[in-house]
Amino acid sequence: MNLNVYHLNEDSNASADQLSEKLAAYPRHLLANDSWPQITTICTADFVIAHREQHILLKFTISNDYFQSIERPVNSEVHLDNCVEFFIAFDQSDQYYNIEFNCLGIGKMAYGSKKDKRTLLQKSVVQKIHTWTKSDAMEGEFNWEMMMSIPADVFVFHQIQNFDGLTARANFYKCGDGLPNPHFLCWNKVVSPTPDFHSPDHFGTIQFMPVQTESSDLNDKYGFF
Repeated sequence: MNLNVYHLNEDSNASADQLSEKLAAYPRHLLANDSWPQITTICTADFVIAHREQHILLKFTISNDYFQSIERPVNSEVHLDNCVEFFIAFDQSDQYYNIEFNCLGIGKMAYGSKKDKRTLLQKSVVQKIHTWTKSDAMEGEFNWEMMMSIPADVFVFHQIQNFDGLTARANFYKCGDGLPNPHFLCWNKVVSPTPDFHSPDHFGTIQFMPVQTESSDLNDKYGFF
């Protein structure tokens, strides 16, 4: 699949609520379970993505999840919890970054070519990614959303000055490997016999639209630019 990442024109001091309100008007993309439909999945998830030249703004919304997240160190096994993930490659090589956060805001970030060949980034780098989480639990149903602000300088193996006009390959996920009913939701379909998010061959293409580029639908409807 292909996805256009539009520019969000917002003051750098905007609050999390202001950013979330802006993002709510951008296109929402479903995380489906058609990669492994044999795994019964109850929860639903989607995401919205935009950029502010030097930051990626990413908001996940999850409904009907099962809450089971614990305090963990940075760069630990957060995929066992209620977890959202963003994998991205900036060139045509097989090297890519994986960014993973559980619903408590504990993150993990690594770089490499395969699942078993990852280089964990320093804790100080991971903590540059700001996250905001909202959640509610009613009658055993856990609904939550997470917004991330990912600065360009966390991609330490690349010299990214800004995202304006950049093309990348990426995938977006929701998982919970350690939950009573594990699930594995993807944006771009992964073809493998068992769940495997570390599949760069199945990344989709994302295009960070230039600031001056107008989308008629977005501009006419929302006045973003």
